[in-house]
Amino acid sequence: MSRGFRVVLVLALLLQVVLLFMELRPQPRALWGDEIMYADLAARWSRGEPATLDLLWPPLYPHLLAWARALDGGLVAMRLFQVACLFAAAFLWRDLARTFTGSAWTGDLCATLLLLDPQVASFTQFLWPEMLHLVLFAAVVWILVNRGDRGPFLVLAGALLGACLLCKSVLGPFLPVVLLPLAWEAGWRRGALRAATVAVACGLVVLPVMTSNARQQGAFVVADGARFNAWVGLNDRSRRNLVDEIVGLEYRRWQQSAPTFPERERLLDERIRALVRERGVWPVARAQLARQYFRLFHHASFFTDQLPGGAIASQGLGYRGVSAAVASAFRAYGAAAWALVLCGAGLGLAALPRERRAFVAMLLAFVAYNLALFFVLHVKTRYRVPFLPVLDLLAAAGIAALAGRGTPLGPLPHRIAGAALAMLALGLAFL
Repeated sequence: MSRGFRVVLVLALLLQVVLLFMELRPQPRALWGDEIMYADLAARWSRGEPATLDLLWPPLYPHLLAWARALDGGLVAMRLFQVACLFAAAFLWRDLARTFTGSAWTGDLCATLLLLDPQVASFTQFLWPEMLHLVLFAAVVWILVNRGDRGPFLVLAGALLGACLLCKSVLGPFLPVVLLPLAWEAGWRRGALRAATVAVACGLVVLPVMTSNARQQGAFVVADGARFNAWVGLNDRSRRNLVDEIVGLEYRRWQQSAPTFPERERLLDERIRALVRERGVWPVARAQLARQYFRLFHHASFFTDQLPGGAIASQGLGYRGVSAAVASAFRAYGAAAWALVLCGAGLGLAALPRERRAFVAMLLAFVAYNLALFFVLHVKTRYRVPFLPVLDLLAAAGIAALAGRGTPLGPLPHRIAGAALAMLALGLAFL
């Protein structure tokens, strides 16, 4: 481990201390959105009280919160666990970047971008499943890249994939693509067997939850928020998340629309189809294109929106007692870090890693998959966190190429295309 990266680790720990202090002093941060629901469910379950989680949300994270609350009566253990998740994910992506590029410097930079980005680091203190999902997905990719020829590790990868789905269900439709590099690298017959091993282990993890949901709520799913998020996404009005929000109102309407989850989903499906028929496919597509990616890439993150002057803070929630000067400093820091990642990622596309290309292609497809989903689904800046490590990897590769420490930049057309994408992303973020 280089001296420079040891300094990064110290800075990352200091950042966590600052974020913890802001979380608790001089007043605890006021929870917002799903955090309130998660905290309430955890408190009830930790006391043994009955409480039902709507099938819009997977169950793992609130259960984990309940265990943490039962352990220490508060949430200190959970926050420490989430800090450990962030650092573990950073080390896993560091090793993956080194494997893909052959450059230790690129690996260190990838981990640095992840650890010191406040829009990511702040989630160690929040009651959201982002950190857990981040480390689970990183572990799955690391195992498939480095231990994909060993049966026990494939079983472990499948179990971790199942945990990913129990944490955030957005990954579900992408699972076949995650496993595709196994078949590509090992040959279709051997690779199919390996992929099947992962898939079976994943299925064994999620099957009890799906069976329980089918028995109790009439839907054989882990969770399914696709229709609800599509409806909200089609009806959002602002180019910024948290402005003119309609989620709470639509959620109450969804709850009151029918007594069971399948009936609510059927009614919502009818409403979505009627909306598209009424407005027309192309007008709907134009409206989505003009709004969704501004919301996704905006420089104000879920963290800065909770600082004084942010959209959440303006509702009387988020951080309390933080000075205007500290808020301004973090806002500038967060915007600069985001701009660096976007610029570097564009260049990284012109310096794509040349090792294990099937897995690199899968990670790029993961970003594309998220972008395709959020063309329709409701968007918050929080939703970019799962694919941020891939952008960090690309940014590290691009910056390393400029510094002469990694894979060289490709031909001129590749550089032009990468620069154009970087400019587009910056425009979405800052215009």
